[in-house]
Amino acid sequence: MLNEHRNQIKKFQELGLTERESKVYITLLSKKSFTSSELQKIAGIPRTKIYEVLFKMVDKGLCVERRIGKVKYYEAVEPKKALHKMLDEYKTNYHTELEKKNELADNLTKLFNPVFEKNKTFINPLEFVEVVKDKEQAQKKILEAFREAKSEVLFLIKGPYVCDTNMRANEQLKEERNMLKRGVKCRKIYESHELDEAGALITQFKSLAKLGSQLKTIETIPIKMVVIDERLVIFPLQDTLSSVNELTIISIEHKEMVHACRILFTYLWSAARPMKN
Repeated sequence: MLNEHRNQIKKFQELGLTERESKVYITLLSKKSFTSSELQKIAGIPRTKIYEVLFKMVDKGLCVERRIGKVKYYEAVEPKKALHKMLDEYKTNYHTELEKKNELADNLTKLFNPVFEKNKTFINPLEFVEVVKDKEQAQKKILEAFREAKSEVLFLIKGPYVCDTNMRANEQLKEERNMLKRGVKCRKIYESHELDEAGALITQFKSLAKLGSQLKTIETIPIKMVVIDERLVIFPLQDTLSSVNELTIISIEHKEMVHACRILFTYLWSAARPMKN
């Protein structure tokens, strides 16, 4: 076929015709009627395939077959009728298929919804526990908790620290400052001997006392932890299997665990001494 027909063939294909059907239909439109052998030659369709193509086109309403004596002739159906008939059939098939899929979805819903309802009440016992070993991810977890704090954050602090660089320390300073400005109470207890060992770091956080952060010291802290409101506790635990400066961060969202940790903090707070400015 001529090169000028290539774009037309693509458009017919977009409508749902095959490439061969498109070629034959364009050829049929060029004169009143053709024999199968004429169509096969002009449209470039293999002789073994031409009857298969014509049979499907007659079925789709794109052409009609007429017999004069022993010879079969094929004529194109007017495009306005043929193509809109195809479109109507497409709509019908689409709606039929959509109804089938709707029915299938309804049946699957009836089958599996009870399974979902039965199992959604099951709670994985570790669902409320998250473990992070990377310091960068731990920092993100802590900063996120600070941003979501609403009433009070309690700290039991001793080394090694998550904020072991100036950048991390400044990030925590910024978020704690924002908490205090929002009206969130911050209370911290440090181990007293770390005033000498980590004095520079602690001094950075002393500046928050002017905004209301309360700082105390005690001789020994049993465990590092941060308690956020009544909902979350974070344990930055020293990794005993690797470097002494590595931490494993365990965060737990569990009301009873948080309550127990608040009791521990309250006990230590009553025994601790205010930090000197």
